[in-house]
Amino acid sequence: MSGPTTDDVRAFFGAFLNQKLEGRGRRPLRDLPDDYDLLLSGALDSLAFVEMMMAAGEHFDGEIDFENLDPERMTLIGPLCLFVSEQLTQARWRNGATGSSPPFG
Repeated sequence: MSGPTTDDVRAFFGAFLNQKLEGRGRRPLRDLPDDYDLLLSGALDSLAFVEMMMAAGEHFDGEIDFENLDPERMTLIGPLCLFVSEQLTQARWRNGATGSSPPFG
């Protein structure tokens, strides 16, 4: 049993961001480099960030716990995608797999 890859999470975040940007009459993003800052770029405000994270949890059918995420890196797309992928994969192992260990952590 595995969770979403970082590419899966990045694709979801990209679609979410582009929907928000287009709704505000802004151009969609073509690329999301690892160092793209979601808040400093103006792509999202803090409320939209929370909305995006809740939508990701619903989309990937899991809960995302931010307790172990460095607050200074949580709005950078690369570290955020990795963190969310790991969180959701570990949650699936805890909730559904038996007889083996999660692939990390």
